[in-house]
Amino acid sequence: MPIVKGTPKVRFILHLKKQETTYVSAYFHYRGGQRMKYSTGYKIRVEFWDTKTQRLQLNRKHPEHSEINLYLNKLELTISEIYRDFNNGDISPEDFRKELDYRLGYVPRPEIEQVTVPPFFEFIETYITQKKVQPRGTWKILQVVLGLLKSYASERKGSLEYGDIDLTFFNDFKAWLFAPPRLHSINYAAKIMAVIRQFMRAAQDEKHHSNTAYQDKKFKIGKIKTSKVVLSFKELEGLYSLDLSASPRLEKVRDLFLIGAYTGLRFSDFSRISPEHIEVVDDKTVLNITTQKTGAMVSIPLFDIPLALLRKCNFSVPIISNQKMNDYLKELGKLAGMTGKMILTGSKGGKREDTTSEKWEKLTTHVARRSFATNFYRHGFPAVVLMKITGHTTEQQFMQYIEIDAKENALHFADLYKIEIIRK
Repeated sequence: MPIVKGTPKVRFILHLKKQETTYVSAYFHYRGGQRMKYSTGYKIRVEFWDTKTQRLQLNRKHPEHSEINLYLNKLELTISEIYRDFNNGDISPEDFRKELDYRLGYVPRPEIEQVTVPPFFEFIETYITQKKVQPRGTWKILQVVLGLLKSYASERKGSLEYGDIDLTFFNDFKAWLFAPPRLHSINYAAKIMAVIRQFMRAAQDEKHHSNTAYQDKKFKIGKIKTSKVVLSFKELEGLYSLDLSASPRLEKVRDLFLIGAYTGLRFSDFSRISPEHIEVVDDKTVLNITTQKTGAMVSIPLFDIPLALLRKCNFSVPIISNQKMNDYLKELGKLAGMTGKMILTGSKGGKREDTTSEKWEKLTTHVARRSFATNFYRHGFPAVVLMKITGHTTEQQFMQYIEIDAKENALHFADLYKIEIIRK
């Protein structure tokens, strides 16, 4: 098998040298010793073939010889070009012949279907539409971020494309988020940037761009520790003992909130509890439900207060919107006397800032879930057990979620230490 170095030498051979006329073919070896043979389609008289030059002898009586020789020159040149164009022969003999047919005009080259890449904003809109099958809370933030990007683009340059999402964009967009009139918090801006990375990653998966600037470690905003509102077991019991018979509206909201505070479920889950979610196991009542946000099945024991409230409504919770419930919770908190001043650490316009507010002003449906995780952790339940209910995948995430300050954590540690000493 011949060893080929560089562009292969093309030889033209006659099929039947002993006959008066025969066909001419191009012949050569290339990478890996592969053999290539390609018919020229020309039939010539053997007596006029020059074996040394591998061309036809020129003769006035046969002017067609000149035309054939020109074709052979063109064929030799085209073979060399294809060899170089395909990474020095990285092509099969079959595909080589097809490429020769295309370049010599014998066969029309198949049209390659042109894939139209949608503009950046158009892709995001399609992406959000596909995500709408998920719970509202999951895709609503995507819609918000799209709106922010469009507002930024209209102020800055009119549009944004995939290639624009780089570190220069990151720094300018971050400054825009923190500037008036937006004055977004650091943690909210961090969430926005995470969603933009989600958009870019999804578009790259669809082969719409090859921009990897968004993957840079600098294309992130670090979150800061902020104050979070939780209600203690004592405060929850105070809500439970309230006589709200004169206000069925607030009574319904109070009951729903307490169910969330004793199960750790999100509003999207505790607001749709029905009888089929309830199971009795060894005299214990358990709530089994598949969470809407993650699709994970969770099993939660029902203690006295949530069990009593669910029995009260025959295990079919009343229907109310999240927004309405948040409005009514503030009214409920004020009625319950949650009027003490709180100093909350947060940020505004990218800068840390402390704000003062009354506790009732900060009540939302999510306070119920955070109160669950914080209260049961405070009372000695291991994080790994609570994470099975809250859905946090790492203990670090869980500890950032609950509201436990350093002093309180030290006291909690001391209590656990005493328990271990007593056991021994």
